[in-house]
Amino acid sequence: MSIQSDDLKPSPPAPRSLGSTFMDRVGIRNPTAAIQLAFALVVAIAASPYLTLAGALVWFCWIVLLLVVDGVLSRTLTGRPRVVAKPVFEFLLVSSFCLLGLRLLMGFDGPAQTLGMATIAFMLALKLVVETLPPGRFWINVIPPTLSASAFELSKAIKNAQGGQTDLMVTNLGTLVLIILIVLIVRAAIIRRRTGWNRVNSEIRANALRAREAHKIALLAEQLAGTGHFRLSDNLATADFSDGMYAIHGFDHGVEKPGVQDLFNLYNESDREKLTRLIHETVRTCKPNRAEARFRRRDGRERIILCQTSPEVSPTGQVTAILGVSMDITEARLREEALMESEARIRMLTDHVTDMILWITEGGRILYASPSVQALGFEPEDLLGHRLSSFVEPADVGAAQQLLHQVFGDKAPDGEVTGEFRFRTRGAAGREVWMEGLASSVRDPRALTRSAVFNFRDVTRRRELEADLRLAKARAEAAAQAKSEFLANMSHEVRTPLTGVIGFSTLLSETPDLPAQAHHYIRKVIASGEALLTVVNDILDFSKLEAGQLELDPAPFPLRGFLEDVAGLFSAQVEARGLRLEIKVAEDAPQHLMADRARLQQVLANLLSNAIKFTEKGVIRIQARYDQVQQKLEVAVSDSGVGIHPDAAGRLFQRFTQADGSISRRYGGTGLGLSICRQLTELMGGGIEVISAPGAGSTFTFTILAPPADAAVDAAMNPEVSPTAVAMADEMSRILVVDDLEANRELLRALLLAAGQHGMEEAASGPEAIAMAMRQPYDIILMDLQMPGMDGFAAARAIRQLSKENAATPIIALSANVLAEHVDEAREAGMNDHVGKPIVPARLFATLNRWSGVRLQTPADADPRGA
Repeated sequence: MSIQSDDLKPSPPAPRSLGSTFMDRVGIRNPTAAIQLAFALVVAIAASPYLTLAGALVWFCWIVLLLVVDGVLSRTLTGRPRVVAKPVFEFLLVSSFCLLGLRLLMGFDGPAQTLGMATIAFMLALKLVVETLPPGRFWINVIPPTLSASAFELSKAIKNAQGGQTDLMVTNLGTLVLIILIVLIVRAAIIRRRTGWNRVNSEIRANALRAREAHKIALLAEQLAGTGHFRLSDNLATADFSDGMYAIHGFDHGVEKPGVQDLFNLYNESDREKLTRLIHETVRTCKPNRAEARFRRRDGRERIILCQTSPEVSPTGQVTAILGVSMDITEARLREEALMESEARIRMLTDHVTDMILWITEGGRILYASPSVQALGFEPEDLLGHRLSSFVEPADVGAAQQLLHQVFGDKAPDGEVTGEFRFRTRGAAGREVWMEGLASSVRDPRALTRSAVFNFRDVTRRRELEADLRLAKARAEAAAQAKSEFLANMSHEVRTPLTGVIGFSTLLSETPDLPAQAHHYIRKVIASGEALLTVVNDILDFSKLEAGQLELDPAPFPLRGFLEDVAGLFSAQVEARGLRLEIKVAEDAPQHLMADRARLQQVLANLLSNAIKFTEKGVIRIQARYDQVQQKLEVAVSDSGVGIHPDAAGRLFQRFTQADGSISRRYGGTGLGLSICRQLTELMGGGIEVISAPGAGSTFTFTILAPPADAAVDAAMNPEVSPTAVAMADEMSRILVVDDLEANRELLRALLLAAGQHGMEEAASGPEAIAMAMRQPYDIILMDLQMPGMDGFAAARAIRQLSKENAATPIIALSANVLAEHVDEAREAGMNDHVGKPIVPARLFATLNRWSGVRLQTPADADPRGA
């Protein structure tokens, strides 16, 4: 029930009497003092016949003076002076009354004694009953009347004893004792009742204080909780609403005074009927009831309240009033609806997700399992309460425990952890299901992991694909190994007969007095052999590039000299076709560059070969420029040949691709040359492109990274004599040729004889070469690598270890095995250089001249490059 403001207004002051005005003027405001003053006036008037009028007036004035001084001191004195002065004036005032009463008792008989006893009794009753005095002041005020009455009775007892009236003496003494007992008993009773009264007053004040505090707390709770309370009584005619009820419905209680109907009008018809039924049901059943209702506040917002009613029942069983509490639950209902929608979405996701979701405690027990576990033949309730390891294949339990340890261990990571193992299945015997588990920790307020949510995904198919991939990789590696072996064998088997074809054809072409027709045919044979060698070299280079096994060997070289050397290789072909070859180098280009000269020569030679092949007449130009900022060399090869259609130009750098079929039939080729050029230039940090048009010739431009180099560095990196040489032999060298094929040995014999070297000896196998090396020293040993029985690698190692005469002799590999791994293996076996087959006489003689007369310090210190 709300507190109205009128209840807190002060009462109007009562009208003041004339006596009150007089006492205010004389300084007497204490009601007890007014009583004493009035009593003193009555006593003075009644005692005037015995004391004379003057004596009675003097006594009355004395009383008035004491009362006035006491009132003045009570208003002016505080603290210790007031504590001392107050008992003194009280004692004087009481003593004055008692002395007057004792004078009337002792000096007169009859009515005077009655007046004296009444005076003493009045003061005693005033101090005992009316005033509430502390113990000290009580006894100060009670002693004078008690002593006065006691003195009177004691004097009477003495007189009666002197007169021989002992019975009256006993009566006087008994009266004396009775007076004292009455004082003590009345005092004790009054103290006990006043103590109880004070206790009751204290409890009432405390209860009132608690009630006020509870009321304040209730109002605060209403404000915080959005609640309000009400009371309906007098058959719903009277309604009391709290401020919270007005606030809920949007009313300002300080301005508006809405009634029950005003609040009901905010509800629609159905909700009003609902609240009406709630009240009637409470009255009918005499039990609490509750209901929810919607209404629209004064500001237009729609709200929802929960109304709880409780009846007040009289002793006769009738409902006298209805108490109710209303709470605004709009936000709570909105949160519940949002939560229900969120739960519905989450359940929809978990019910339809294909991944298996498990909520697992620290001990490994499953708290929740998504319906997707049915894919394993289980129902979600089959997993609840069981350990995860119970549903894992025995062989993979360790992996599952390791995953749990990572999640719940002392050093649990902040991120997600994963693990894979196989799950058991029901109803699918022999079926293995691999699951990948991804765990997300659920931490308590102390950041300790108490549970985790695991998302298990079926990775069985991925496992199968990985197994297939590993198998395919093994097969691919085996195929690559087989291809490498095939290429090595093919290269060896093709190069070996080409050695005889090209070598003997070259020797035959140099035979004097050879008929012109025969010379023409021999040149055709040499050209065909070189074309076949080019095809083999392209296939090997492409295989190396495709496998990523080609490594660059950058070294300083002179730019102009390099271009002239490469152009010189094609001078004969250019002259034979009636063409002109021009070389132009930009003036700002460095004289020396750092790059892989051999691979750069391979690119330029391929482009020059194509330019000569596809040009019938005109000029072929080689132009070189240099970018100082990017340190790139740009070389362009232009021709005036048949040209290329723009649609076909984009396919030129693809493997096994040419411009069109007619060109392939007319000019031949494998279609690997330009693809190799593209890969080589990209490997050297550049690229290649073409600009062409049919009938207008073509321009192939490539770039490579080539930092400038010093000429002194060029000379140091390309010495003419090995720095390990310690002596020079005679011009005539003793050479041991080791080869299992007679044709190869015969070819070398012819080449060496043509060069003036007559000190050649032959060995057809590795053991034979070792035996010959054990007997005599040689200046150079030419060693074939692939031989039956003992190959060239084992023979070279044996010679280095067993032959003192040839431990320091240069051994040159002379073999059709030209792959990088073969060259490296030859160096590791103790060989110092490598000459590939088919034998190019110029390269063979250059290698022999480089090693002629050279003796190695020790086999271990020999430079494998021989430079």
